[in-house]
Amino acid sequence: QIIESSSSSSSFIIGKPLAAQQKGSMNRTASACAPSRAVVREKGTSCTTSIRNDGFHRPLRESRRVRSCATPTSSSPTTQHREELPKTTSQQVELAAKSVKRALESGKKNLEVTFDIPLIGATDLDDWPGGVRQQYASMSPMVEALMKTVSGEKIVAKKVIDDADAVVKVTSGDDVCTTFPTAEVLSDLKQITKDAKRANMIINPQWVLNGNIVNDFGFGPWREKNEKFVKDFEIAYFLKEQRIQGETFRLQKVFGGPWQVFVLNQQTGQVEPLPPFEERPSYRQLEALLQSREGSIAAMNWVDRAQSEMTFNAESLTRKPNNTNQD
Repeated sequence: QIIESSSSSSSFIIGKPLAAQQKGSMNRTASACAPSRAVVREKGTSCTTSIRNDGFHRPLRESRRVRSCATPTSSSPTTQHREELPKTTSQQVELAAKSVKRALESGKKNLEVTFDIPLIGATDLDDWPGGVRQQYASMSPMVEALMKTVSGEKIVAKKVIDDADAVVKVTSGDDVCTTFPTAEVLSDLKQITKDAKRANMIINPQWVLNGNIVNDFGFGPWREKNEKFVKDFEIAYFLKEQRIQGETFRLQKVFGGPWQVFVLNQQTGQVEPLPPFEERPSYRQLEALLQSREGSIAAMNWVDRAQSEMTFNAESLTRKPNNTNQD
């Protein structure tokens, strides 16, 4: 099944009704690469991270850099490439495309892109009642725009690999990407990688690499071989919103740059950039950095933090999602 589109705003509709697909559904208690509500537990600890793309009614504005006594892992972050936090989905796509092109110019071919997906159809119980297929409907225009910008072509072609999990192969010119790839489609992805002429991207991969004995890629030699394959995809662009101890922040990385942390002030709607990390930060590192902020919610006692969280949850039901266009 191949569908061609000449419009970057058009969306690709997968055959099954959304109600028929619950396999890929994201809810408050399941975690993946999509920006729905979730709870993430750090391996080997009792720490949890609440992830949710709730909105702020004011446009995001960059504020002064705050003082922090935390020690990021970066030894020389000033020598690395940094970017401002995108305020709109179009800016996010533009930054992702620029980063992908920079990676291609450096000789990279297999690349990973993670988008912060704009919410559509959210309810008071679930950000994504339609699951991963609904997330695809929201992300599809972003993927089309990315592919056209990177390839310089005006046409994209799409082929469904896994209808249930919204795994779709998208091509434009000599470039190809696969949306929401899972461990179940690794054989298809390996063939796509073998046939790729130029850029070969995976967009918002859904697998988990940190299982103990058995993870998404099985165990033993099969696991080792499959993990080696997916780790060959280098991060070209990453943007994800998370919450730790009541603090909402976004973690961003561009090719050749550090892991940047931007706190979203829920009272003012301002963006507060924090010191970056050279390596991807752990939960503990992020928590320490957030708690070191002046006026940090994460540093409050549990009573005040619980009150702040209750207020946040109540107000988030009426606020516009902060990852949609604000202009």
